[in-house]
Amino acid sequence: MWFPRRGVISPRIQGCREARALALCATASLGWRLLVPVALPFQSLSQERLVTGRPRQQRALCAMAADGGKSELRKHYFGDVYKEGRYEPLHPELFENPHENVRRWLAPTFLSAATAEHPNFKDVLREETPGVFSFDLLSSEFCDLLLEEVDHAQKTAREALDRPNGMNRYGVVLNQLGLEPLITVIQQEYLMPLMASLFPLESQECQDHHTFIVRYKADEDIGLDMHEDDSDVTLNACLGKDFEGATLSFCGLVTDDNHRKMQYTYKHEKGRAVIHLGRHRHGADNIQSGERVNFILWSVSETYRNSEAYRLHRLRSSHAETPDPICLSYTHDRDYTKYLPKPTKAEALSRGVIMEVVERRLDMYQRPVLDLARPIEEINSVPSVCLFMEGLPPPRQSELFQILLQIASEVHKDVGCVEGQVPPIIFFIAVQSSGAVPQVREMSGAMSSPSLVILDVDAEKRYRLDSKEDLDGTAIRNFVAAFRKGELKAEPIGSPTAQNEDADPQKSSEEVAGTSFDTPPKSPQARPGCTLL
Repeated sequence: MWFPRRGVISPRIQGCREARALALCATASLGWRLLVPVALPFQSLSQERLVTGRPRQQRALCAMAADGGKSELRKHYFGDVYKEGRYEPLHPELFENPHENVRRWLAPTFLSAATAEHPNFKDVLREETPGVFSFDLLSSEFCDLLLEEVDHAQKTAREALDRPNGMNRYGVVLNQLGLEPLITVIQQEYLMPLMASLFPLESQECQDHHTFIVRYKADEDIGLDMHEDDSDVTLNACLGKDFEGATLSFCGLVTDDNHRKMQYTYKHEKGRAVIHLGRHRHGADNIQSGERVNFILWSVSETYRNSEAYRLHRLRSSHAETPDPICLSYTHDRDYTKYLPKPTKAEALSRGVIMEVVERRLDMYQRPVLDLARPIEEINSVPSVCLFMEGLPPPRQSELFQILLQIASEVHKDVGCVEGQVPPIIFFIAVQSSGAVPQVREMSGAMSSPSLVILDVDAEKRYRLDSKEDLDGTAIRNFVAAFRKGELKAEPIGSPTAQNEDADPQKSSEEVAGTSFDTPPKSPQARPGCTLL
């Protein structure tokens, strides 16, 4: 489903702890940007991907189109156990004649509004809060039929069905079950006019969807961690059953400073749907009793995802307001434990926390020195000591690494690192010119090897150690200590670096690391600043 996310020029730093993806760029005046590989801490089909690549469940998996078996590109494709003859339905009418059957399963008020000569949803919609709308969508008959079908599928075909996403442990992918034809009719013939009226940009020419069931119940998933969806427009309709609690809390759009401020709590009603943008931060509150089952339809627009607007909407605010506790996410928010106690593993799993992401992040925080080829997201918000030593003989690299490891351990012990939180200063080492290294080197203005630079991306500053000095333990330790005391002279990130200021006059920057740094041309039209995606 994912397209490569490209950065955009912006006059100020953008970034966030909740970023679903990250692009760390040099100052826009250099005319280029850096895409950083990161783990994805959000509700998605796969729990990990590279920003510059495709998800593990390849979006290019092909389904066979109805017109003669032609392959068509799919973003969400799990197969179809009904078509494959691996599932015997309880209610065959759900799988047959969707154009004829769907009309009797939609709420009369919505059906009338959607099929009018000029669709008008004014009298059907209820605006719950800005950007969040609800309306009667499904008849009670359809809710009951679908609930019975899902129960039947989970009893008879459980092993053939996948989890709907990385957060919900219980549920069914309805497209995989064989209900994609029915849902496509609902989306294309009835929901599209509504989505176009509410979210014309995000729903334009929408041709794809991922549709699934989620279930909340005591001793299973009791709620869902705050998140944004891997969709452009999300529709969430309650099928039942009897339950108390399990409300849906909305915070802000993740692009806004108030994305961690409480906005509204929505109470589910059987057959009624709530619709909102996928980037609207929300979470399911804990169920108090009973069982709630919901029909979730994620709509995806390839046209929108190829637009500049989409790339702008991937930006995350780095100037977010102090969060409301209900809007915090243990999966997404690196500062969670500054405001709330760390949940137990059982509590986290019961709320859909992606523990692999959290544990990987916490493990990275415990490492004194990290690989600059794959920098963690906090390089954008925390001062980062970067030691470049590409192209050096292995014994010299080992010597410098051991020195930096010792200094990093000393500094982290001195500053009193807090478990579960990123250290206030991070140490990185570049051994090979791969991944993020060439572009971070260019940001740093480091033209030789070895080079030592401290980057403060959020402040758009850098501090360089004169590489003409012998780079040894004393020089590195004194440089870091001077930075911590505020004694170093800063220069703007991306400021011109004099030719051969750091480099050996007999060597080019390409020769230093044994490979080209691929320095892009400067852009006279670009605006100053960095953009984090």
